[in-house]
Order: sequence, then C-alpha cells, then structure tokens
Amino acid sequence: MTPTQHRTELAIDIALAWLLVWFLYRAGLHVSLHSAMVWAGAWQDLAWTGVATLAALLLGWRWHWTGVLLTLPILTFCVLDARAYAVLLTALHQGVDQTWVRDAYLSGELLAVDANTQPSDVALIAGAPLLLLTLRWLPHGRARVRPGIVLVLAAFFLLVSQLAPARTAEWPVDTVQNPFGYLVFHEPELEMAGFPVAEPLAADVSLVQALRATDSRLVDPAPVTKILPPPAEKPWNVVWIIMESTGTRYFAGETFPNQPPMPTLRQLADEGWYLAQHQSPSNSSATSIFAMLSGLIPAPQMKMFAIQPENYIPALPRFLPKAYERFLYTPGKLSYFFPKPFLQHSGLTELVGFDESPVTQVPPGEGLCKDEIAVMTTFLQRLGRAHEPFLGIYYSYVPHWPYTDYGPATRRYAGQGRMDQYHNSLWLLDTQIARVVAQLRQQGVLDRTILVLTGDHGEAFGQHPRNWAHARGSYRENFETPAVLWQPKLFAPRRIEQPTQHIDLLPTLLDAMRIPYDDALLQGESLFQDHSRRKVQFFWANEGMVTAQRADGIKMSWSPLDKRCRVLDLHADRGELHPQPCERQPELLRLLKWFHDDQLARLPAYSEAVRTGRAFHGHAPP
Repeated sequence: MTPTQHRTELAIDIALAWLLVWFLYRAGLHVSLHSAMVWAGAWQDLAWTGVATLAALLLGWRWHWTGVLLTLPILTFCVLDARAYAVLLTALHQGVDQTWVRDAYLSGELLAVDANTQPSDVALIAGAPLLLLTLRWLPHGRARVRPGIVLVLAAFFLLVSQLAPARTAEWPVDTVQNPFGYLVFHEPELEMAGFPVAEPLAADVSLVQALRATDSRLVDPAPVTKILPPPAEKPWNVVWIIMESTGTRYFAGETFPNQPPMPTLRQLADEGWYLAQHQSPSNSSATSIFAMLSGLIPAPQMKMFAIQPENYIPALPRFLPKAYERFLYTPGKLSYFFPKPFLQHSGLTELVGFDESPVTQVPPGEGLCKDEIAVMTTFLQRLGRAHEPFLGIYYSYVPHWPYTDYGPATRRYAGQGRMDQYHNSLWLLDTQIARVVAQLRQQGVLDRTILVLTGDHGEAFGQHPRNWAHARGSYRENFETPAVLWQPKLFAPRRIEQPTQHIDLLPTLLDAMRIPYDDALLQGESLFQDHSRRKVQFFWANEGMVTAQRADGIKMSWSPLDKRCRVLDLHADRGELHPQPCERQPELLRLLKWFHDDQLARLPAYSEAVRTGRAFHGHAPP
C-alpha cells in the first residue's frame, strides 16, 4: 500500500468513526426518546444499534494500528459524552420504557448510569468497542468495499430514525419544565437552562391564615400540652449539619453490624434526642433542605418550588433575633439543586459554596464539589470568627454519588463495591462531625450550642428495581434518614420512636430556644408536645410520586403525571415488596389528591403574602 493509499484509508477510518458517533447520538436518541421505543425492551434496541454499527464496521473500516489508536478514544468519548447516555440506556438490562427514561431525566440521575447498571451491563458497554475492533482481524473485516456504500448505508439508518413513527404522547408541561427535561426537549445553552420563573400569585387570605391541617382525618383534634425547657440566660448558638444522602439503615449498622460507619454521630445520638423513625418528606436535596428549615412540606411540583427565585417562605434564619450571625458553608454548588433564593430571602446572609469557597482542591472525578476536608476547615475557621449568638449551617457533599475516594486514609471498608465506597464516605463525614464538636469545645462554646444533625434524605442500592442513589423512588430507603438533637441542658438522652419528619425540626428547635412562632403557619409538630396529633405523613418525590403514609402503616404512592398508584402495608410488608391496588383505599387516595392540589396552591400564595408583608410576623432579615 502506498503512503497515499494509507493516508486515504486512515482518513476514511476517522470519518467513519465520527459518523458512528453521530449515528449513535442521532439515531439512538431519536428512536429511544421520540418513538416510545418502537421495539419494546432494552435488548431489542441494543440489537438495532449493534447490527447497524457492525454493518458500518464490516463494510467500511480497514485495519491499521494508527486508525485503531484514533478510533478507540473517539468511541470512548461516545460512551462518556452526556448526550450518549440516552443511547446507552438501550443497553441496560432493566427494560427501558417511556416511564424509565422520563424518571431518569426528572430525577437528575441520568448521568449516574453506572450506578444503575449491573456488572454484566457494565461489561457489555465497556467491552463492545473492543469486540468490534477484534472483528477487524477477521478476513471479512479487511474486505475492500467502496466507501460510498458505507455512506449510503449510514444515510439510510439516519433516515429511518428520523421517519420512525412518533408514538410518544405529548409529555406533561411540568416534565418539560424540569431542568433535565428542558435540556432534552429544548437544547438551549447549558447556562441558560433551568426553571422558568413562575408568575407571582395573588395572596389568598383563606390560604395563608393557616397552613397546618385541621381535618380530623389528618390530625387528632385533641389539644396538646407542651413541656418546654426553662429560658436560657443567653441566646443559644445553633450549628446545623446537613448530611448528604445519609440513610438510617446504613448509619445504624444494618449493612456492617460489626463496624458501623458513624461512631461520632452514634455517640451524639445516645447523648441527645435520637429520632429513630425519622423521614425526609422528599428524596431530593433542595426540597429536603426546604422542609427542614421551613417546617413545611415541599410543593408537589416538578419545577421545585423550593429553588424558584420567587420563593419567600420564611426559614429558620428569619425566626431568629437580629443579633444572630447566619452563615452556611458547603463543598457543593449553590446553583445545583440548592434552595439559594429561599435561604437568601429568609435572611441567611453568608452562603459559601463551590464557586464562593477559597478552597481550590477538587476531588478526583468530581465537578460539582470541592474537597470536603478542606471546606470543613474553612467552616471551622468561620466558627472561630463567629460572634455569639450564631447560626452556622454545614451541608456536606461527600456521601453523594459517586462516593468519591479520598485516599487510603479514608478507606475504613476495604471492598471495591459501591456499598463499601459509600460507607467510606459516611465514615469520612463522621470524622468531619467530630472536628466540629472538637472546635466548639476548644472555643468554649459547646455548652451554649445546640447541635442539629440530620440527613437530607436516604440512599438506595437496588433494594427495589431501578432504585439507586436517592431521587428515583418513594421507598423507605429513599426517605429514611437519621436525625439528632444534641445539647445536654435541653435534650436529655431519649430515643423517640414516634414517626417524625424534617418539618418537625424547626418547631422543636424554636421551642427549645424559647422563640415564639405562629403554630398555624408550620406544618410540623414540636417534639415538646405530650403527644403527636398527626395521623398522615405526606411526601413528594423527585420522580413525580406523591405519597401518604398513615399511622397504621398503610402507605400510598400516586403519580399525577401518569396515574401510577400503589398501596403498601408497612407493618406486614416492611420491605415494601408486595404492592396492592389503590382501589382498596379510596379514602386515602382522595386525601392524597387533596393534599397535592391544596399544597400546590397554598405555598405560592403564602410566599407571595410574605413578600408583600401580608403574612408572617417574625423577625425581619438583618
């Protein structure tokens, strides 16, 4: 072969490799998302993509090492590129359908493909390029065929993909407005993608006079008695540690009973109030943070009212007297699923995240967070500069998928699986909690400080099909998370077994600090009450399910998007493995739909009333 021929065939190889990338993106994405899976099931779609790819390779690619070295990175890029993930979904064994793809986009977990695949799937995806290249050693892989045939074949496949029957029904508006769906359907510049700003709603006085439910089907009408601690001589400091993706079952040692991952948190739980049956009302961080700091259940809408710019719902900082310093530190991005406007409007004056932090270290393989240990150091330095009284909030990131490895010193669990990596992340977070306690003790303010420690939500590891990470399901593993209130002068050691939620933390903390508040404007209950009035707990999940859980253990989850519905009996079916039809609980379904509609109207109206000064009489931001 002459040098000219060699260069010509090398150019053909490179061109065909890029053509293959385009084919995988355009044909696969179009057929998968816009044709409602013309061939039902993942393996059929894998066959479609595989046959077309093999045909292009066998007809057009020729063998030489330079072409291989250039082709492999291109194929790898195709696998790793964000747009190609939609195509790679067709290689998953779980059965790709319209609901799966929709849930993946809505939950924000689409980029976590390897967290949702089995080892066989990973081997299939990773081994496919090597297998295709191996075929080129075979005699028919070296056949000389006119490149025009390859181009005609590829054009045919592209044409078929474009003309494939559009069988997908129109997606709900709420779905399209989700930021991940927005990227798929509108493809704007990335920095322009996000939530459309909602028009402010006129305040309806009937909606904002009370947010607490009074219906006897939801609450016990019997009056309650509060037994409050005596007033303190000085205002209490508060340090609130929000633990990312920390599930109760893992903290409690269910997976590693001989080596629980969070001994410091365990000790604080034994010394204070441990909320043993605690749940987040959401499986997503932004809405979970909103719930714990506002005392209100998140609005059940895909646009996430928690992070909309027009959210003026009062949060903890606004209840505090003006003398308080108020600051929050986190390794994560404040622009990524974080209720920044909500906290700014409520008087949290100092927010330091990924872009604001002086820390330059970024963990390997991460793009959304700074080094956890280094950021904690800056938080401790800020605590050292704080003037009493202060509210310091630290929101961790390290237990978030993909459970980044911080090196040998942080590997308490020697395994290589995701579960081991996750537990190493929990242990690293626990050592940071120990640093906070040590810093407060060194400053001499520990005896004047309340510690609140709670996970934002739980974490799933395939306990149910398709349910990995956190924002993909409405099961116990998604919602259950530990919560601890620590200050020996206020919280004598106690294990609280009554069901609690994030919304109960704010009224409990305000009562402990003897700060008055309007009980009617909170949906949570203070744990200083002599009994709980709540009969039904409500949840809103990021994959689009709204859930009601009764005190008798009956739990119903219903999707306003596609009307999926299931009932589970948690007393008889603790693992939530045997769903029942919702027709068996018609009254609960009516309550669930009422909550969905009522909360959608009530929270925006309350927010607008607060913004215009017609509701909430707390302390104004400094």
